[in-house]
Amino acid sequence: MSYATYMQFCLSHPTEGYYMKRSNSIFGTQGDFITSPDISQIFGEMIAIWLLSQWELAGCPSRMRLVELGPGRATLMNDILRVIGDITKKLPQPITIQVDLVETSVALREIQRERLSGVAASIEWYESIDHLTPSDDSFTMLVAHEFFDALPVHVFRKTDQGWKEIMVSSKIKNPDNLAQEQYPRLQHVLSPETTAISNIFGNSSTRFQSLPVGSDLEVSPTSFRLARKVGELLSKRPTETGLSLGGCGLIIDYGGDHAFGNSRRGFKNHQVVDIFHRPGECDLTANVDFAYLKESMQDLVPVYGPVTQKMFLSQMGLMARLERLLQSSQGDQAKQDRIYEGAQRLINRQMGEEYSVLGISTNEVPIHPFHAASQSSQ
Repeated sequence: MSYATYMQFCLSHPTEGYYMKRSNSIFGTQGDFITSPDISQIFGEMIAIWLLSQWELAGCPSRMRLVELGPGRATLMNDILRVIGDITKKLPQPITIQVDLVETSVALREIQRERLSGVAASIEWYESIDHLTPSDDSFTMLVAHEFFDALPVHVFRKTDQGWKEIMVSSKIKNPDNLAQEQYPRLQHVLSPETTAISNIFGNSSTRFQSLPVGSDLEVSPTSFRLARKVGELLSKRPTETGLSLGGCGLIIDYGGDHAFGNSRRGFKNHQVVDIFHRPGECDLTANVDFAYLKESMQDLVPVYGPVTQKMFLSQMGLMARLERLLQSSQGDQAKQDRIYEGAQRLINRQMGEEYSVLGISTNEVPIHPFHAASQSSQ
């Protein structure tokens, strides 16, 4: 089977998939990994401020639509809604907020429903972004945090004969000791022939075509398709009264503005593990090729970046917000330490540099902090 099929089965099998099985502890200190929203509330607050800045540039429409792809435990959305609520309740005109969550896991939906039970917004759940349609009368604000890294990737190797797919195969047991357990029991094998899939996706970007013979390449056609759907949701469209309001979005994930060849990894108990370790019980990820996402939607919406998470959060005011939180916690040294350590972790070498942030906005002005980043690089 292809690695994409293997990854899809391990993560999304209806009953045994990692994200589908209730017995799997996924998020937090007791789970297999911890995400930025769980580390510090500042992360969600900075994202909310950026979304609100784009909403303000659009003229402060009275209807907001918030979309999140893969909401996890809804920590991020809860923080975003808290900030938006604090700001909009001070406005003279009422603001209507619609929240659309794209989540396939029934178990995670239950957690999200409980977390968001008290918010002042209408909430709907969807199996796929394909079920969402562009809005004519709402300004759409989309967030995808650690969503694209969990989408299936095909793996190809460039040979003298062209692109060949690296497949997943079972290992053959030692005939001299059939009782011996081989672990892991799966392995990578190179397809002997080029295929239509390897030729199509291996050459789906001019960047891939220029790679030298011997290069490995991870390609996620699913990511390309879903990113294009993001562009369609946020783009301005003709309506009976003119143009729709369009929208903005942030995609935050592991990865960079280039292709990767060997970034596949598993996570279990906060440790990186072999991708064939205990299938269905570990998280599987691959770095996101942000250049590929941009190629999928840049003819539909303006796309900015990516910039590092450190640059994004710092430019958005992380240190100023940290100072205010520390002041509000004076007298509680343990709490101050937790707040400070959490904020620093968001921008340290590991998280601050390995995570990238891609901005999308239909506002026809340079957008901060991506504009500031482009100026500093000139």
